[in-house]
Amino acid sequence: MSTEPRHPLGPAGRNVRNNVRRLREDRRWSYGEVADRTARAGHPIPVLELSGIDAGTRRVDVDELVALARVFGLSPEQLLEPPAECEHCHGAPPPGFICMECETTGLPARGAARSDA
Repeated sequence: MSTEPRHPLGPAGRNVRNNVRRLREDRRWSYGEVADRTARAGHPIPVLELSGIDAGTRRVDVDELVALARVFGLSPEQLLEPPAECEHCHGAPPPGFICMECETTGLPARGAARSDA
C-alpha cells in the first residue's frame, strides 16, 4: 500500500495546508479545538480529517475552506495565499520554483499568459 496521496496537493492546496497548520500551532489549538470551532462555524471537520489536512494527505473542499477561514478570522483568499513569514522566500519564491522551507510554489502572476494555450 502506497503512502503517496492519490491526488497530491497543488500549490494552492499546499498554501492552505501550511497556513492552517501555522495558524493552529500559533494559537496552540489541538485538532479537537479546531474541530469544535469548525462545527460552531457551521461546517464540522472531524479530528481525523484535520490531521489529514495537516499531513497533506487530504484536500480541503470549498465549504471547509470557508469554515477554516471563519475559525481563524480570515478570508478564504487569505488561506490560499503563500505564508509571507517564511524567512527564506517571504511567501514569494520565483515563478516555477518551490521553497524547500515552507513548500510554497512560485505561481505565475495573475493574468499571465499561459504558454500552452
